[in-house]
Amino acid sequence: MNQKTKPEALTKVPTGIGGFDELTWGGLPDKRTTVLVGVPGTGKTIFTLQTLVNAARGGVPGIFVSFEENTRRLMEDAASCGWDLAEFQKKKLILLDARMQPGAVKVGHFDLMGMLAGLRAVATDHGAKRIVFDSIDVLLTLLDDRMAELQEIFRLRDWLSENGFTALITANLNTGDPSSPHRYAILQFISDCTVSLGFRQDPHSASRNLRIVKYRGAGFFERECSFTIGRGGINLALPGRTESPVPGLPNPAHPEFELARQDLSGRVQALDRFLQIKQAELKFLREQQALGDGPVPAARRGKSSSKRSGSSKSAFPV
Repeated sequence: MNQKTKPEALTKVPTGIGGFDELTWGGLPDKRTTVLVGVPGTGKTIFTLQTLVNAARGGVPGIFVSFEENTRRLMEDAASCGWDLAEFQKKKLILLDARMQPGAVKVGHFDLMGMLAGLRAVATDHGAKRIVFDSIDVLLTLLDDRMAELQEIFRLRDWLSENGFTALITANLNTGDPSSPHRYAILQFISDCTVSLGFRQDPHSASRNLRIVKYRGAGFFERECSFTIGRGGINLALPGRTESPVPGLPNPAHPEFELARQDLSGRVQALDRFLQIKQAELKFLREQQALGDGPVPAARRGKSSSKRSGSSKSAFPV
């Protein structure tokens, strides 16, 4: 007789990013895939590097695969946040330059199998279970074929699932690129958690924002939060907090919500008082009308007078 196995509850791994683990009530989905999307320059690479750096600090090895930046540029960007990646590489943080030339992709048939086989060997040697694919949209652009893009995305999804990786994948979404909506759609096939990063600018100020779009099998804070990038990486500006469903982790809630609730409550109370006054006036008028000798309301007297004056000719010559 086959025994039914009870499905395991979703587990999460902390990112160590200030505020993000509170928004998600624990961090990223363990052994699943998280996709970060946004326009260029919104902090996607910093987010993934910060996650791997914090994991390395705890002795957890990880692999960073870049399809856009070379290793030198990555180390410079990390240094601006106060991270010495050369030092972290000693703690099993592996940086891999996977940039490809257009000719290497478009000549003959291309697939990810060779690269993924190499990554599996590296992960086995270092015991890595966390992996980042940064700017995968660059690779998909080189493929220049929607069916090929879909095939490689499914191939990557199956590989990540079979090997039990906790993965982070970043993709640039350009509003002027007609292929961006298609790439966003196919990335949702492999995403268990989707995080959107944005950048808003006006003549007087600029701000970055983050919003969790989906999180399969778990609750999360759905509203947009602003964040800054500085020494130490990303730090989210969390709003006020209420009780969290996860013990030990606060659940953020916007203070504007509480102010709006109080304002609405005050308006409802004022409306109740207004209705009570109007009901009392209506009751009084009905009682006076029933007696037959009640005063005629001023509004009615004015209306009758205006009718009479309107029906008579003017006493003044034209």
